[in-house]
Amino acid sequence: MRLLGDELLVRRASRGLALQAAGLVAAAMLLLVVLVTLVVVRGQQSATDTQLRSTVAAADDVVDPPAGSWILISKGNQVSSTPGLPGRLRASLAALRSSPTTVPVLRTLSPDDGGSYRVVTRQRAGQTVQVVLDLLPQHEERERLFQAMGVAGVLSLVVAALLGVLFSRRAVRPLAEALMLQRTFVADASHELRTPLTLLSTRVQVLDRELQGGTVDAQALKDSRGVVADVRRLGEVVEDLLVAADPRGDDQHESIDLEALVRDVATSAAAHAARAGVSLSVTDAGEAAPLTVQGIGPALRRAVLALVDNAIEHTPSGGRVELQVRRQRRDIIVTVRDTGPGIAPEAAERVLNRFHSGGQRAGRSHYGLGLALTHDVANRHGGQLRLAPSESGATFELVLPASYRKDST
Repeated sequence: MRLLGDELLVRRASRGLALQAAGLVAAAMLLLVVLVTLVVVRGQQSATDTQLRSTVAAADDVVDPPAGSWILISKGNQVSSTPGLPGRLRASLAALRSSPTTVPVLRTLSPDDGGSYRVVTRQRAGQTVQVVLDLLPQHEERERLFQAMGVAGVLSLVVAALLGVLFSRRAVRPLAEALMLQRTFVADASHELRTPLTLLSTRVQVLDRELQGGTVDAQALKDSRGVVADVRRLGEVVEDLLVAADPRGDDQHESIDLEALVRDVATSAAAHAARAGVSLSVTDAGEAAPLTVQGIGPALRRAVLALVDNAIEHTPSGGRVELQVRRQRRDIIVTVRDTGPGIAPEAAERVLNRFHSGGQRAGRSHYGLGLALTHDVANRHGGQLRLAPSESGATFELVLPASYRKDST
């Protein structure tokens, strides 16, 4: 099963854009609710206080107060009030009258048994006048407003999500087209390479049979067998590229002994390292159990080979390139360490990008594709390629999920 196919990548991008759009709308609606709440609450409080001050200044008796309010006038021991004044407020109102003032004093009363009231108290012409306003209608109005904003917010989120999906699909369409062009290019290039590789393989095998039947020294025979093996592996790489570019089916993974694969890569790259004057070695991690992963052999081989080739090219003559395979928790890690100049911190984030290269080295053009292709292979296998901290040189780690036997714990 392809763990990170193009379709999944496009869907993730589309889903991410839709979620971002919905998130922005949600944030905007939340900000709008906060602003409306502040405006409504302050507006109601200002209107209420203005009404209370006006009423307490003009009140001559307790008859005919504004709707939802009561007037209470106290002179000496005589207290008169508008009928219907809640009895639970009388003690609190009496406490407010104990500190009379000619300036209107506004207070909010919230009895333990419920309700909320706004009260203004003022002393005038030897008497204390109080006006009480029930705040329940205002609270009910706020609740209706909040419910309406809640419904509007939910509808806005639904509309935003639908529009986000629509626009995100349009936005990622160029990405899908670019990925399709990439698949087409890989498939076409691999198909064009397949025929000359088949012819080359046939001619190399014929040449190898002639060498094996003649009087040639052992080293030449060994080299001829190596050429045959390399041509076969090159054909496997082309087949793997065709499989990777085929959108119709899933990759067929098999159990791969990663330690054996790394040693085989080191053997293939030994001649190249020798010509560059670089020592190439494989360090034994001392693991008792086989270091196996589920994957595609040719793809993993070219990924490791790309790491080794990159390390050799960046290591000056007399340097070393060390390979190691080890288990770390539920992962198998292939480490390729060199003693070259290393990677500058400002280039560390771009080193896995396509066409990012350190320039020309050893008379050979470099296009910055090896590490990017290795990174893609790691993603296809559910792993990752990472640049590990290193005191000198550069250290790359190819991290792949380990495969376990059913009786493993």
